[in-house]
Amino acid sequence: MSSQLVKWSIRRSVCRVTIALCAVLALGQAAARSQGSNSLYGPDGVSPKAVRQGVLGSCYFHASIAAVAQAAPDKLRGAIIAIPSGGYRVHFSQGPDEVVLPEDVEYGRTHSFDRSEGQWVGVLMRAYAQRAVRLSLAAAIQKSTLIPDFAKPVAIEWLQSSGPLLVAYDRAIRSVVNQNGMMDKAAFKQALAQQLSTLGVTGAEAQTMAGFLDEKGFFDALVLTVDQNGEVFGAYKSMGQGDIPVRVIEAFMGSARAGFMADQPPLVKQLQRLHQGGVALVAGTWGKPPNAQFTVSNWWVAAHVFTVLDYDESAGTVSLRNPWGTRPAPDGSFTIPLADFLGAYESYSYSD
Repeated sequence: MSSQLVKWSIRRSVCRVTIALCAVLALGQAAARSQGSNSLYGPDGVSPKAVRQGVLGSCYFHASIAAVAQAAPDKLRGAIIAIPSGGYRVHFSQGPDEVVLPEDVEYGRTHSFDRSEGQWVGVLMRAYAQRAVRLSLAAAIQKSTLIPDFAKPVAIEWLQSSGPLLVAYDRAIRSVVNQNGMMDKAAFKQALAQQLSTLGVTGAEAQTMAGFLDEKGFFDALVLTVDQNGEVFGAYKSMGQGDIPVRVIEAFMGSARAGFMADQPPLVKQLQRLHQGGVALVAGTWGKPPNAQFTVSNWWVAAHVFTVLDYDESAGTVSLRNPWGTRPAPDGSFTIPLADFLGAYESYSYSD
């Protein structure tokens, strides 16, 4: 196939799918209006208190979003842009915006992916899932030995400009992923073709766009991404299997790092920065209690990520919040001695 033909074929698909997305957004207008103008934010607005994890093991996402909400609430508010015809466009620190449709936010709420006040956390959750897939596909294109070098820039440009494709991928993944975060290739290709068809893409064009999955390494790269981020797609896995919180913080704050509690001087420095404001910080517990004292506490959860809210150096205490919004009651917030914090938690992630 000639260079010009490859470019023409890809760009034609982009135009067709973009037009289809506009139609879908128009259909979602009534649903978006019926939810009310204040449905995006609840009574607490963009704050840690508003964040509540759902039935999935997505503590790494919810705790991190709560941390960013405390450190830079205006950044999260500014990241969500309402589309006049319905739905939202979400802006990240790097890369293209992601389009989130009202029905996908409602899907997450109906299936208890998220129980936060308002819709803003659910919107960010869907956008983050789509971004993870986009990054995976872009990396697979770059590494491909079957796609001609002259066609790679065109394919990357197409991928970066195609919001509808990522909506279709996100929906297809949610429809076939199992509770261990794994997918069957044949079932996924069929689901993807169906979702593209729902967006108004013809059968032939849908097959062309799904054809990337037949390239060497493409489906494997997608499976790895879904496995690492399974919770935001509907799989229930523990923190140890899921994505690391630093990636979520990085997506919205621009740069993030991680460390271990055993290396105390750098940790104390980040706690001091946290108290001064502007730093998003989360901490993850060990997979099992280091000692019996934690098994009887009202806040201990193994292999779980918590939002770190504050550090009182004079009192020697650390304040945290469980993204469940419970344990302990009433909203999951609690304060413990620094010594308990160092003993109960294994690692931490923070905005740099």
